[in-house]
Amino acid sequence: MESGGEGGNVAKEAAVATLNGDLEFWMTRLPAALKNVPIIHLAIPGSHDTMTYTIERRNDVGPDEPAFIRTLGRYCSLVAKPIILNWSITQRDDVRRQLNGGIRYLDLRVATKPRTRDIYFLHGLYGSEIGKPLTDVADWLTSHANEIVILDFQHFYSFTEEDHHRFIERISQIFRGKLCPVSSRFEHITLQWLILKRYQVFVIYRNVYAHNYTNLWPSGLWRTVWPNTVRVDELIDFLNVELQGRSLEIAFVSQCLLTPDTSYVIKHLCGSLQRDLVPLCRKAVLSWIGQKRPGRGGLNIVIADFVSDNNFLFSKTVIQSNTKLLRGSP
Repeated sequence: MESGGEGGNVAKEAAVATLNGDLEFWMTRLPAALKNVPIIHLAIPGSHDTMTYTIERRNDVGPDEPAFIRTLGRYCSLVAKPIILNWSITQRDDVRRQLNGGIRYLDLRVATKPRTRDIYFLHGLYGSEIGKPLTDVADWLTSHANEIVILDFQHFYSFTEEDHHRFIERISQIFRGKLCPVSSRFEHITLQWLILKRYQVFVIYRNVYAHNYTNLWPSGLWRTVWPNTVRVDELIDFLNVELQGRSLEIAFVSQCLLTPDTSYVIKHLCGSLQRDLVPLCRKAVLSWIGQKRPGRGGLNIVIADFVSDNNFLFSKTVIQSNTKLLRGSP
């Protein structure tokens, strides 16, 4: 892509400095060679359970929790809800700050509530109604014309067909004109192509209802596998196996996170995800990312909890790995 030798190294050093210095516009400032790489071959940072900054202790327990947890939340709320909150929040910063910090993939879970037609974000507890955060994303994109965002609607709770229809209409209204249509192939989908077409949003809709729409990407084109462990060694082994076996033709999400099960939470009732599991995970994950490279069969989308920690060091580490695609890189 870039010339080899000393010139290639200079280009790489310039790219590193540029990407480190302006996370808000990192796609805009990518070297031209990288803008012509298919997006499934770029390293893109994302946030796990992006909208959990909107959940509050007083909110109801969500339908994503088992029935016994919902019962505890209803009848022992003063005790149960603070514990649920501590283990449900995965991000402290609002979506605009996450985007300004380089995050370009948003992991989203939504649910309806009884006796209302509104749709809410959730994770353990209900969060905010979906309107303002999604509008914030759309407004941010309008002022960042050469950046793209991937919205991954992972789970839908208590949804009817009518709820899906209303929700999709809302998404279409909020992101009018920005949605990238579905394609079965990714070779042509580069940042440069997206800029020329003025497409800024991929909507992944992990429900069969997606097949009714030309601008909702089905689950099968964006593989994501949950590690589901509290052990760092198991997480790293899992990430290696999954990355080595990834398809070369579709997008791929590496979930760099630890997940507490019920027994772990019971043993750490006074703890929290941020205090007990994230520090164990962070150092190992940053090291793992640093050892990998993007490109065909390499890193693609990488997600984590509390992405803004250490001044968005996670974002910087993922984004910087793209410079390995420039010739002259070690």
